Amino acid sequence: MSKLKLKFDPNQEHQRIAIESVVNLFKGLPPYQTSFQLGDETIANLPPYNDLDEEWLLGNLQEVQKENSRYCQGLDQKLSLDVEQGLVLEGIGHETWRYPSFTIEMETGTGKTYVYLRTMFELRKKYGFGKFIIIVPSIAIYEGTIKNFQITKEHFRTLYGNETVNMIEYEGQQISKLRHFASSSTLEILIMTIDSFNKESNVIFKATEKLPGEKLPYQYIQETKPILILDEAQNYISEKAKQALRTLHPLFALRYSATPKEKPNLIYRLSPVDAFKMNLVKKIEVYGVTERENVNQLSLSLEKIYGYGPKASVKAPVIRGGIKWEESISLQKGDDLFDKTGNELFRDVKVEEIHSGLGLVIFSDTTRLSVHDVSGLTNSKQDVFRVQIEETVKRHLRKQAELRKSGIKVLSLFFIDRVANYTGENAIIPKIFDVAFDKHKEDYEEFKNLKGSEVREAYFAQKKTKKGEVIAIDTEGKNKEEREAEKEAFELIMKKKEQLLSFDEKVCFIFAHSALKEGWDNPNVFQICTLRDTQSEMRKRQEIGRGLRLAVNQEGERVTDEGINILTVVANESYEDFVNGLQNEYIEDGDIAPQKPSNAKRDDAKRNNKIYKSKDFKEFWDKLNRKTDYKIKVETDKLIDECVSRLNKEIFPDPQVTVTKGKFVITTFKLTLVKLFDDKARLQIDIEDTENRKETIERNFEKGNALDRIFKNEDLKPYRILEIHNTKGDKRIVFDNGEFLALNQTTEIVSKSGQQVDERLYQEKTTTYPVFNFIERVVRETDLTRSTVIKIFKAMNEEKKNIFLRIPKGLLMF
Repeated sequence: MSKLKLKFDPNQEHQRIAIESVVNLFKGLPPYQTSFQLGDETIANLPPYNDLDEEWLLGNLQEVQKENSRYCQGLDQKLSLDVEQGLVLEGIGHETWRYPSFTIEMETGTGKTYVYLRTMFELRKKYGFGKFIIIVPSIAIYEGTIKNFQITKEHFRTLYGNETVNMIEYEGQQISKLRHFASSSTLEILIMTIDSFNKESNVIFKATEKLPGEKLPYQYIQETKPILILDEAQNYISEKAKQALRTLHPLFALRYSATPKEKPNLIYRLSPVDAFKMNLVKKIEVYGVTERENVNQLSLSLEKIYGYGPKASVKAPVIRGGIKWEESISLQKGDDLFDKTGNELFRDVKVEEIHSGLGLVIFSDTTRLSVHDVSGLTNSKQDVFRVQIEETVKRHLRKQAELRKSGIKVLSLFFIDRVANYTGENAIIPKIFDVAFDKHKEDYEEFKNLKGSEVREAYFAQKKTKKGEVIAIDTEGKNKEEREAEKEAFELIMKKKEQLLSFDEKVCFIFAHSALKEGWDNPNVFQICTLRDTQSEMRKRQEIGRGLRLAVNQEGERVTDEGINILTVVANESYEDFVNGLQNEYIEDGDIAPQKPSNAKRDDAKRNNKIYKSKDFKEFWDKLNRKTDYKIKVETDKLIDECVSRLNKEIFPDPQVTVTKGKFVITTFKLTLVKLFDDKARLQIDIEDTENRKETIERNFEKGNALDRIFKNEDLKPYRILEIHNTKGDKRIVFDNGEFLALNQTTEIVSKSGQQVDERLYQEKTTTYPVFNFIERVVRETDLTRSTVIKIFKAMNEEKKNIFLRIPKGLLMF
């Protein structure tokens, strides 16, 4: 099998600007020349007793920000340098440490890891810096970074000649390598997770026979004045994390993230809108698969058992204000499930026992929930899975037939959150997949002779049971054993990253645990399917991030054709819900939120005295206030006849699975206040979206005009013109949401606008549920007598009786 090698373009402008932005921060600094030595003397990034002057750094920072503000939005020149200052980790030392941090914000899939790897080479070349530490938040990103370093090694060798570079993969066992890191005169890169040095008990803070002398392992690092590369910097904003970073005594830190929560000294920004507009990532298309008219969608699932007591976190269908949705609730022994959920399904059901050792919760109605239980996967959810998998398979086969001539191998990624749904005797997912694959493969020559098991592969953490059996497990690294299992699973999928891109490799459908939410991606993932039997905490930006990169062909070259680079997400929620959720995440991350609103005056509600004081209203009010007693006589036989007639005629819709499809498009509205009249304002509106559609409109607006109605875009709903000010010292318009726009000022509103293309329905098969005593439920809910309810039920036709017996406990359909 010929090995496919990824090729890298060194001239991508957005990456070049990000790299140069960091390099130019130190403009004027003479290169630090170090010579080869045989001893153990530490070689630091700067000579002993030297440091970086903060005023000089601020001047360079302002120059970089001024230059980049021409094409990066949200870059304001700093008036002072942001510095990180405070105590080191408690129990390790008592000193304080101070260092500056610089933020580089880049959307997922645009080459963030490549940028910071190459930045290290450039800083080495220009200034002689040689000691770098890459800090990562998880095992997945740890393995992904190592893989990226390996596949770019040859590329960087062609750019930087014979520059010797060494990466130390620190896990705690390689403690002796810290001595080499400190004394080496070559470019040294140490990679470590934040968990390996964020507590006093870490081995890096303990004496060891593996190192000579009295120095502790972390002190070798301190002496080098390392440069920190903070990958996914939003993960290091807690005080504990900041103390751990200060303990390393860094010279400065470079913070890289697509979603930074804090942005000290922001020097470069490539937003999601920029990435879509510049065609640096795939466009997004969404298939939403949901259930419609399903009365059988009621289940509990145990998420975890925790704390003293102990307590259990359970996903349950709750009813608040008459609206039902799934929610995580915290339970302890004695809790009433109805009180916690408001759901009639759980009336009189209490928590009897919570066993932390067994991972088990027992309820008073004999229901038992286990953390490994898959009973939450109802028949109706299996139908959703079936449609999702079949949609993904069909889409994949069709896409591969289209792209074969372009030399592009198509991959599909399935996220599952319960491994038991894929492995074991009762695993439903591989069965559904194999049936779907066999059903559709006949129309495609390259797949027709293959089995489903040959084209799919799963990557899960594994552990040995007491009997010596190897089983797959759900894990997100809760203890040392699970973290090691997780690491092995990630290593496996990382090793095959390039192999999966080759036509020589049969595997093209990848099944992975939801824990693979970061650190791994593949440029040729064209379909992502989320098979979840509960609501996941995995964010949509993380989901799509696994497939945003532009595709590569069999030569390892990037393909920039817009028509090819489309990522399809097959989600177990509606198209609208997915797109709205994704949009909200962008807003929460601060990427596309409009300017911060100021207070705006709103008119008080006013009473209409003409009506209030009228004779008609007074007569109405007198009647409304009158104390009245009512007696109601019910003709029981007539009531029974009408109920039976109504129920026999009632049509109860069968459950259906709905598939909706649409594109995710980001539209930018730039509003400029051009001119003010006495009671009118002239606005120029520049409209541009990620499909490269552009339009400019200039027109007059009056008080009360609503932009959402004019431009048929619901995201503009907050922008109704509330006030127009046109006085000497106050020339502006105020919107309904409190924002204002001054004369000649421009504000930007970024909106999603999706085009729904298609909706299809799939019929679910009928499911029979255990019979329950619903007569008592009807009596309680309607206040009818028991004998009346029984008479109504007996008089119903047999077909309608059977429907009621299929409805699970908790649903009342009168």
